[in-house]
Amino acid sequence: MSTTDQAAWAMQELAKLKTTENDAIVDGIIKVIDDQQAEIESLRGSMEGQLWSPTSWHQDQQNR
Repeated sequence: MSTTDQAAWAMQELAKLKTTENDAIVDGIIKVIDDQQAEIESLRGSMEGQLWSPTSWHQDQQNR
C-alpha cells in the first residue's frame, strides 16, 4: 500500500469516527494528514527533480 493509499484510508476511517462531540478534532486530524501528504508529494517531486536534472548530471560528470 502506497503512502497515498495509506493516507486516504486513514482519512476515510477517521471520518467514520466523527461525532458531534469530536467533529472539530477529527477534522483537524484529517487536515494534518492531508497537508502532510501534500508536503510528501512536493518533496518527492523536488527530490526527483534534483536527482534527474540534466544540470545536476552535467555537474556530476565534470566533478569526476
